[in-house]
Amino acid sequence: MQDTSERAIAHLLGVVGGLLIVVGGVVAGALGLADLVLGRPFAGAGALSEAIVLFVVGALVLLFAHLGGHGWRDRPVASGAMLVVLAVVGWIALGLGSNLVALVGGLLALVAGVLFLIEPTQRAAKALVASG
Repeated sequence: MQDTSERAIAHLLGVVGGLLIVVGGVVAGALGLADLVLGRPFAGAGALSEAIVLFVVGALVLLFAHLGGHGWRDRPVASGAMLVVLAVVGWIALGLGSNLVALVGGLLALVAGVLFLIEPTQRAAKALVASG
């Protein structure tokens, strides 16, 4: 990206989004354990499986946000596409309203992915216009 502030904002939003998704996993795990203690094994198992999915998605969002900001500076499309896909997969797997903290984290991951994709898209459009 030519504008480092775009990359910095995308990196920050991706990290915050990933952390919120992980916090959502902690909340889901705590609720699952509470359900198990209260004698509701099916509700507890569902919440604990949701927590595992949130931990995995949150860790992957953190990984690709970090790589987009530091490791893959020359490949923002890969980081951006992965963040968008992870946000959409998280929403599909967990539903739009199951965990508000994770939902906000997924939204921030989606915005971070779009920010990583803006500059390469502009560059491709300019090249397409210049070629005819």
